[in-house]
Amino acid sequence: MRVYFNSRDEFYRKPFGAVTTGTEVTFRLKVVDHIKGLKCYLAMWQDDKKLPEIEMEKESGNDNEEIYVARFKAPKEPALIWYHFILQSFDEKYFYSNNDLQSGGEGVLVDNSPKSYQLTVYKDDKSPKWFKEGIVYQIFPDRFKRGEDYEERKENTLKRIEGKNHGKTFVDDWYKDPEYVRDENGGVLDFEFYGGTLKGIEEELQYLKKLGVTCLYLNPIFEARSNHRYDIGDYMKIDSFLGDDKSFKAFVHAAKKEGIGVVLDGVFSHQGADSVYFNKFSNYDSVGAYNSENSKYYPWYKFIKYPDVYESWWGVSDLPEVNEMCPSYVDFICKGLNSVIKHWMRTGIAGFRLDVADELPDEFIVEIRKAMDRVNKDSILVGEVWEDATNKVSYDKNRKYFINGSLKSVMNYPFMVNAINFMEGHISAYELSEFFYKQMENYPREYFNANLNLIDGHDRVRIITQLSDSRDVSEMSEDEKKNHFIDRDKYLLAVSRLKTLSVLQYTVPGTPLLYYGDEVGVYGYNDPYNRKPYPWGKEDTELCSHYVALGEMRKKSKVFAEGEFRTLYTGAHTYAFERTTKDEKVVVIVNRGIFHDEGEHVSIELNGNEAVDLLSGEVITISDNRLEVDMTPLGYKVFAIK
Repeated sequence: MRVYFNSRDEFYRKPFGAVTTGTEVTFRLKVVDHIKGLKCYLAMWQDDKKLPEIEMEKESGNDNEEIYVARFKAPKEPALIWYHFILQSFDEKYFYSNNDLQSGGEGVLVDNSPKSYQLTVYKDDKSPKWFKEGIVYQIFPDRFKRGEDYEERKENTLKRIEGKNHGKTFVDDWYKDPEYVRDENGGVLDFEFYGGTLKGIEEELQYLKKLGVTCLYLNPIFEARSNHRYDIGDYMKIDSFLGDDKSFKAFVHAAKKEGIGVVLDGVFSHQGADSVYFNKFSNYDSVGAYNSENSKYYPWYKFIKYPDVYESWWGVSDLPEVNEMCPSYVDFICKGLNSVIKHWMRTGIAGFRLDVADELPDEFIVEIRKAMDRVNKDSILVGEVWEDATNKVSYDKNRKYFINGSLKSVMNYPFMVNAINFMEGHISAYELSEFFYKQMENYPREYFNANLNLIDGHDRVRIITQLSDSRDVSEMSEDEKKNHFIDRDKYLLAVSRLKTLSVLQYTVPGTPLLYYGDEVGVYGYNDPYNRKPYPWGKEDTELCSHYVALGEMRKKSKVFAEGEFRTLYTGAHTYAFERTTKDEKVVVIVNRGIFHDEGEHVSIELNGNEAVDLLSGEVITISDNRLEVDMTPLGYKVFAIK
């Protein structure tokens, strides 16, 4: 007996992909050389609850082949449905299972332990059009640029921390490599501040616009003890080294005038021990939770033995965790008239990125979304989720980021992992293609097109270091990481790889994220070496020109924002796909090979007369409905099909 099902073929499963609530879904199963007395069943689970099996009806057939059909009406409320098929004869039982990659599409017939397919059921919702069409640029604010107000900001900060246990070191040399001074337990004794300011970012808006940037994602900017500012000290104040309310509003207004939205980092699962709310070091005038059990902030925290033993983020005592669903905390962050969310949304920002979203209750995220919508329904809420966000399980709960419509996008770490693994030869072009189809099947289309596609960031190894055949960070000493240097040949290899990877990043479904300095050759291992200051005057201008060209390409062609996606070719080192709308068709081809014999001739069946490369201007004639291209190692083509 042979059995066939393909979740990507609408004959076998219609409609394809995630469906809205109440949609009828049709499933078909083809059985060849069937056995007598065969009955077929559709077995389903909703979240963790088993649903009644649906016996499939014989729709058509002959002596050799039969088609079985079942129809399922999706529930009225959003849910995650899992399914596979059971084939039962008089004395035998088989299962039609998802494949080993669990990527959807064609499955396999097994006699035990079937892997289920996923059906995402969600409420119809939209991600902001401006976000899907744009390019996001991430800035670590202390390290981008000192503005003309630098001396004033430094003086204001020195006044604010005078006489306090502040743990700050001010760096005069902008080009000095960052480092930490640690105690015997590895804790940071002093944080280096380079003095980047909001005014400094504002002064470079034209540069960012030239890169095609439409959205700035800023790591935390609120008052804090550290340079990374994930240890929030006061949610209602801009850190004095960066600016103040007046300069922030001026910055947001200037960015908006250039067509650039500003997204702030929302750190709500924990705060700083040195904060208005906890006040462990008595640096604030408030009565913090650490100071008294009668503090109005006391219910926010999870004390084990008051006051010195409390739950903290990943055991870091400087970051006490909060009870997010404490009513007064919910009011403070989002529900109150002058809540943190509403206050900053009213300044004109474009949205928030939620730090460690998987550590925030779904109900809390929903309230944040509601608060944002009350000010601007076209705002973006991005979640930091490291896995597939449609089936993420956190703290033994199935998360509902998309099916309840709270998040509008997630940081697409699975893309980062798979794209880098492809470039480095750890997975094949076929496996990369399967990854994209899996995301396309699991994610509602709106969110698939709004995934924030990153390739590194402030808590990852810089992409140029990663692509230079770097060593595993876990095998390196701190001195080795600190003194890391890429020789010229490895740097050129990494840049060539980055160009090819960035073409992939800018053309697949989703919104590309560019981490400041990647476009001009900044390299380094993980924190703090990936947070070097932007190298003004020492940029790799040739690499920067490549990113400018990518930005212009995305701006001119809307096909990359919402076009349909289809794999066209998977070779030994080459991957090709198309993006199409009713008005445009673009074919993208990338080769990840690095040796001279890893080039590849690509032949693709295609309707059209000619292919025009949007990056180089090269024109290739399409003959006999075939596009013939010789791909060199680390080559890339982005063809508009005419």
